[in-house]
Amino acid sequence: MRHPNFIVVGAHKAATTSIHNYLRQHPDIYLISNKGSDRLSRKPYINSLEDAEEYLAQFQGATTQKVLGEVSSVYLHGNGVASRIQHLFPSIKIIAVLRNPAERTYSHILWAGNNYFTTREIKDFDSVVLSIFFNQEKFRKPSFYYQNLKKYFNVFDKEQIKILLYDDLVHDKQKFFKELLTFIGVDSNFEFDLKQRYHKGTLKIDNSSRKILQIIQSQNNIKFFLKSILKPILPQIKTFLEKSQEKPLPPLSKRVRTEILDFYRDDIIQLQELTGLKFSHWLN
Repeated sequence: MRHPNFIVVGAHKAATTSIHNYLRQHPDIYLISNKGSDRLSRKPYINSLEDAEEYLAQFQGATTQKVLGEVSSVYLHGNGVASRIQHLFPSIKIIAVLRNPAERTYSHILWAGNNYFTTREIKDFDSVVLSIFFNQEKFRKPSFYYQNLKKYFNVFDKEQIKILLYDDLVHDKQKFFKELLTFIGVDSNFEFDLKQRYHKGTLKIDNSSRKILQIIQSQNNIKFFLKSILKPILPQIKTFLEKSQEKPLPPLSKRVRTEILDFYRDDIIQLQELTGLKFSHWLN
């Protein structure tokens, strides 16, 4: 059974969904189809190739592709994942895509499934965002890039790890993918169709439309009554209600950016020392 040759380990909210979908276009690359299954993180009992049978089965569809891989958004900060990957696949190549910690964290908070904001909260949005950030570790942990990457540098040779920047993907996709493809050893001149944008962010509003939608989607008699009466137009109603809960993302404010980057300042400095790369532009 063939093993993966590379894994994109994150970071979370650093365009991993886009990277997954773009890489699937390349004829020399076979990817796990279900991005987000993250079995090497969700299944801590996988400690040998025998344990990894279910994981490796995801690559059974590979035919003539030269390299096999997976794109994850959580492996970078997942507990014990770095050593687990190294134990299973010691010669694998690791790719990490890093995004400005303040922008990554802000996007993560706004994206989170249970984060709906009231009109009152939006009026003092900076305070709400910072309160969430400082009180919920799940939003802070993924942006500790030094702490997270050090686990990979501890168990892999430096030559097996490639650090790419989210900003480079935004500003020059072809150059970004040429560098990635060269690293994993496939045709780097392949031209991707990069028009499609994935997971475009929106601000989710807690309003009357959300409450109506919750009633429609609930498992109760009201739902069945509404479905029987409104069945022909129910899909259109749901689409309208979902759209009315979303607004364009407000820009990241200077206050939020400054406080979050100050929080990560020491980690960013250590990241530069670990990787030999410059990240001082994040702090300026």
